[in-house]
Amino acid sequence: MKNSIFQGTIDHSGFVVPNINVAVDFFEKTLGFEVLFRPGRLQFEDDSLKRYFGVHENSVVEGAAFLQYGGRKIELVQWSAPDQQNVQPKPSDTGASHLALTVTDLDAALSYFKEQSDVFVRELSPLGFFYITTSWGMEIQIMKHQ
Repeated sequence: MKNSIFQGTIDHSGFVVPNINVAVDFFEKTLGFEVLFRPGRLQFEDDSLKRYFGVHENSVVEGAAFLQYGGRKIELVQWSAPDQQNVQPKPSDTGASHLALTVTDLDAALSYFKEQSDVFVRELSPLGFFYITTSWGMEIQIMKHQ
């Protein structure tokens, strides 16, 4: 039985990055995303971020960006926090994530990414996709537009 309050759409997906400027530059220049909005640094004197996001009370949003690709939005955010962990999960680890993008020409995309110095390109799968890993460890699946 569907709950009637969940009849909307997915607005965006969010990804934490270690350097907001490097990430935005990559998404804009390498992947062709459009930057929609870049809110500035966000810090409160009280425990607002803890109450809003469930993070350490002394956390700071160093920067964020909302971007769009093919009509879909993502959010990139750079945090600093006293208890921040810098662990990149393997694709098979619980909690790991990836972003999937479609392209019109998979072979051309594979060649393009092999020319980029800031990504690691995996093999083309017989299932019709390949993965790239950004310089900061984000996994991005590239697949043919159906």
